[in-house]
Amino acid sequence: MTVAQTTSELAAESPPDVDVRWAWAPVVLVLVALVALVWFGRDMTFYHDEWAFILQRDLSFDGLLKPHNEHLSATLVLLYRVLIGTVGLGSYWPYLAVTFALHVAVAVIVYVVVRREAGEVWALGAMAVVLLLGSGGDDILWAFQSGTIGAVAAGMAAVVIAPRRPGVAAVLLTIALATSGAALAFVAGTALHLLLVRPRGLVWLAIPAVVYGAWLTAFGASAIASPHLIGLAEYVATGLNASAAGAVGVTSLVVGEIVLVALAFGYGWLRSVPLVVVALLASGLAFFIIAGFARAELGPEQATAPRYVYIVAPSIVIAGAVLLARVRRPAGYALGGFVLAVALVGNVLLLADTHDRFATNIVCEQALTPLQRGSAGNPC
Repeated sequence: MTVAQTTSELAAESPPDVDVRWAWAPVVLVLVALVALVWFGRDMTFYHDEWAFILQRDLSFDGLLKPHNEHLSATLVLLYRVLIGTVGLGSYWPYLAVTFALHVAVAVIVYVVVRREAGEVWALGAMAVVLLLGSGGDDILWAFQSGTIGAVAAGMAAVVIAPRRPGVAAVLLTIALATSGAALAFVAGTALHLLLVRPRGLVWLAIPAVVYGAWLTAFGASAIASPHLIGLAEYVATGLNASAAGAVGVTSLVVGEIVLVALAFGYGWLRSVPLVVVALLASGLAFFIIAGFARAELGPEQATAPRYVYIVAPSIVIAGAVLLARVRRPAGYALGGFVLAVALVGNVLLLADTHDRFATNIVCEQALTPLQRGSAGNPC
């Protein structure tokens, strides 16, 4: 089952009594966002790690299953081999098109969840923020990050649909784990959602666990270092603050901390948190804990990387939209409109910054051979 099919399935589960006046709004929103993303992607081309996949990966067992920075990336290797074999390397747009499509799938999942929990208007606002999530722009404008975005799309879908379709969720998690290690966080979120709603469904998680465990034993164990516990708490806190800040279009960790405190206070005051929101937020926490085991020694600043912010920020956007929808009108709409405006402007500016940074790095790489571009010692 593809991410697109799962997105359609999620939409089918949402409330059917949708105002027809809003029927085309999500489609129009996606089209407008894609125009903006195409503009920001205008100078992008093959960059850094992509060259390692282009030059050194094939469809052999070793080519598919050898770890890349500790990750199993089999589906990403397969994607690149298919694209190289069909459209070649003459244009970067087919590669970015896949990335944009997966990114839209993430935004649609956000839309479906928020619409179900808060209504159409809030869902459109949340979707708009995620579509233009410049705080995670490294993932959106670099086609190599299709692996991360694909894992987020499949992982979030698994968390959301698990109580009703645990078997489908297990398949999605297996695909996600074959794409990026980031999917481990969504395995944790899915397990929590099942534990809270349908404990018997936990048995389905044996499928991704066995598959990933087999890869880990045969290929991945040598690439995974001993867990780093020193600095782990600071790493996790920094990553969560950066993701919360990214959700509202800024990079200030102080703002992110305020956002997280507001969410905790708001849901504590309401004494009611939708279980799907709990599970998605738990996935974000799990991600930084897992990442911290491997990367905490690099310092907490590493947790603020845009490629990490993208993994967690959509869940925070969902939590924020659902909470704001529960604030009494007209205060709720006024506050929501203000947050939406700040988040959209901030994230668009961050997308522009990402474009400029990537464009500079791409120019820098022109002095290197393709093999040097894909090496760990790439100075650009």
